[in-house]
Amino acid sequence: MTSQASIRPYLNQAYLLGLMMMAVGLTLSPFLMGMANFWLVIVWVVEGFYSKSFNNKLSRFWHNKAAVLLAAFYVMHVVGLLWTTDFQYAMKDLRVKLPILVLPFVLSSMEPLDRKRFDLLMQVYVLSVFVATLFSFSAYLKHEYEDIREISRFISHIRFCLNIVLCIAIILYYVGLRGFTPADRVGRRRFVDELLRGFMLVWFFCQINVFESLSGYVVLAAVVILSLLFAFFHMKISWVWRFVVLGVAMAAFVIGVVFVAKEVRPLVETEKVDFATLEKKTALGNDYWHDTIHNPVEDGKYVGLYYCRKELQEAWPQRSSLPLDGLASNGEDLEATLARYLTSKDLRKDAEGVMALTDIDIRNIEQGVPNYNNWRHPGLRARLSSTLFEYELYRRNNDPNGGSFSQRIEFTRASFHIIGRHPWFGVGTGDVPQAFSEAYDEIHSPLKEDFRFRAHNQYLAIAVAFGLVGLAFFLVVLFYPWFALRKRRSALLTFLYTLFLVIMLLSMLAEDTLETQAGASLFAFFEALLLCGIEWKE
Repeated sequence: MTSQASIRPYLNQAYLLGLMMMAVGLTLSPFLMGMANFWLVIVWVVEGFYSKSFNNKLSRFWHNKAAVLLAAFYVMHVVGLLWTTDFQYAMKDLRVKLPILVLPFVLSSMEPLDRKRFDLLMQVYVLSVFVATLFSFSAYLKHEYEDIREISRFISHIRFCLNIVLCIAIILYYVGLRGFTPADRVGRRRFVDELLRGFMLVWFFCQINVFESLSGYVVLAAVVILSLLFAFFHMKISWVWRFVVLGVAMAAFVIGVVFVAKEVRPLVETEKVDFATLEKKTALGNDYWHDTIHNPVEDGKYVGLYYCRKELQEAWPQRSSLPLDGLASNGEDLEATLARYLTSKDLRKDAEGVMALTDIDIRNIEQGVPNYNNWRHPGLRARLSSTLFEYELYRRNNDPNGGSFSQRIEFTRASFHIIGRHPWFGVGTGDVPQAFSEAYDEIHSPLKEDFRFRAHNQYLAIAVAFGLVGLAFFLVVLFYPWFALRKRRSALLTFLYTLFLVIMLLSMLAEDTLETQAGASLFAFFEALLLCGIEWKE
């Protein structure tokens, strides 16, 4: 007994250290993510050996329905090996999703964290995400990227944005608890806490804007709306303050709609063209080519107007060493990039337009930046502009290779084609890449080989691999724990879990979140922690 009592504090510290390793690794180190799983398993085994509590641990796991469901979801991938032919990919998929089995099993069978250790873990997580944003923001300020997604140094920018929004949700949760510090702490320390929390919220909001992620904007909007609704219905405030919150929510919604409408309107309203009034000659006397059919629209302006390729070929070598008929550094067609950039600056596609470009403009074009306004004013407008351009290109020329939005249309077409051929149990754990490769050929997709990816939608990805039966079970895994939380006593922790779940649900519409280590680890860690690893009584 003495030996067990003496080692227990060290095991508790080792367990908390493993959780902190995972919290830090989620945004700063994929290696640490994997190492944390291994560490937690070792702590679990050592604690069970010294306390001789393996039976108790297994019993706690079996009595936690959320943990069993998550583990069963992983087991479904193992069962999917029965109708798989590509075992190499299947083993890779099982390895990537291993945290979905390990973390719920370990956290549900260990002693739950108390409030103090949970608060510490959340502070470590928020701080690690903040440090990761410092790296990305530094790269952003120095323009050390060809694509904005490259500023996420350690994980994909989509998963990084999910972590940033989740940090906002965690801070809002602590707003409900009146800060990271005890409620009776007042004075200067309390003021510093409030100031720090406000700074972190503003900082993380700004980082979402930096990444120009449409899914990030959508998820962030959902978190803000749910937080305001929670404040209105659940927080212990007077009715005056409730109506203040409601007013803020309505004002935020109206301002958001007006802002988006104001940004989108000039992008979708195409300029009216009277061909009779268009000039036929350049300043140098060469002929213009005017086309409103084959060329796309950039910020409401036709790229094909006032186009003189002869002068572009003569003027461009005077400004750049890259060949006009070659590629920009990001792999895009240089001449098309130049034409779009000139259009966005309201310059003609002739020698005069090229010579009017600044040295910074030339560098941008060489790097593949297609729109001056998007580079000059990054954020939501830039993302909307690029998305609308992609769709316009896809609509006019049936070319989905120009951007992620139009490519996703083809991913979805291929996914439904596969599901139609294997509706009930899918193609199995390992045959997903092969099924997509065949589907693109069968639907005669115009996607190039380099862009023929998987579903980029987690629900479709599950349906492709395990059919409608597997998708139905996946939805049970996602939604059952939330409905079960109504029996718990903590409204604030239910609020935090709700925000996390909404973040995951929305992210899975635009990304196959669980198909990467960073996404699977984020999902498994917070699902296991919030459902299995803490005391729910505040």
